[in-house]
Amino acid sequence: MKICHITSVHQPEDIRIFQKQCSSLHNSGHKVTLVATGGRSRYINGIYLKAFKKRGSALERLILTLPCIFFYLIKNKFDIYHAHDPELLPVLLVLHFLGRKVVYDMHENFPKEIQRKELPTIVKRAVSIIWPLVEKITFSRINVIFAELSYKKDYPYITNSVDILNMPLLSILEKNKKNKKNRVFSIGYVGVVSPSRFCIEILEVLYSLKKKGITIRFDCIGPISDKKTQTKIEKYCEILDEVYIYGQLPARESWKIISRCHVGLAVLEDDPNYIESLPTKIFEYLAMNIPVISSNFPLYKSITEDLGVGICVKPIKNGGLEEAILEMKDNTMLYNDFILNIRNKVEGNFSWDTEFDKLENFYRAIAT
Repeated sequence: MKICHITSVHQPEDIRIFQKQCSSLHNSGHKVTLVATGGRSRYINGIYLKAFKKRGSALERLILTLPCIFFYLIKNKFDIYHAHDPELLPVLLVLHFLGRKVVYDMHENFPKEIQRKELPTIVKRAVSIIWPLVEKITFSRINVIFAELSYKKDYPYITNSVDILNMPLLSILEKNKKNKKNRVFSIGYVGVVSPSRFCIEILEVLYSLKKKGITIRFDCIGPISDKKTQTKIEKYCEILDEVYIYGQLPARESWKIISRCHVGLAVLEDDPNYIESLPTKIFEYLAMNIPVISSNFPLYKSITEDLGVGICVKPIKNGGLEEAILEMKDNTMLYNDFILNIRNKVEGNFSWDTEFDKLENFYRAIAT
């Protein structure tokens, strides 16, 4: 099949879009094009990247980028058009009415995500009224992929959908299992660097431990959410040792760094979009035999505690994060039990391969 993935927001080499979906489809024999923004048009590992100019704001993308993407998609025929951003829904709807086979990949519950962003009240109110109508008009007519099981309950009117969960690429992660650990006991984090992901709280805990004469290394990888957060991080970096803030890195480089850590962090604040979402980070840490410290949400506990692969903490200030780090560091018997449970209960499970089989079958059903 000729398949076109489309994103106006994500990086061209986004893990879910490029590393998992596009690369797997190419390796399975399909001809894959990725429409994205930033850089130049070129082939990447056999996948054609059609690049458009990257714009700084959502308004610029709507006015300048989306028309360019739309005309490219109209001009070029594919068996499947697979889009990944809410702002692309009008494009998908028009393509649908033109007889093209379209798929929307729901990475997040957009209406809920908007409500938690720092936006003017009038914007949030407008979105809460208008956007559900846009979604209902579009989703009732097209094919939808849910990246999380929890999203489905808010969209009972969707008639053709499949769950394609964001499971890890074991083939990449497992190569890092035997990497030598850092000399200093270390914790690692990959993802958006923001207060809602407890990145500031982590630094506060490390500072508290430093005052007690305890040094913990922290490897933090990912884009910093805003300037305010960046300023706070820079201040902590001036007074802390063994703190490494890398920014966004290619996936393979990120996991090579994290694989040397003793513990992986997945502590997120008490937010509806987090509580009900499967924590992909946890699966990725476990794929490299790294015990985890996670929030104590029921969904997280069903993995971290029920499988005996780490410690859960309350996602609040002084919620037990410092104690959990020290327990991992000082209780060698407990830490080794976590490693053993990862090998016995997790190894080989929670794989992207299973999800890719579902994706390919979904495409075939749509294309016929």
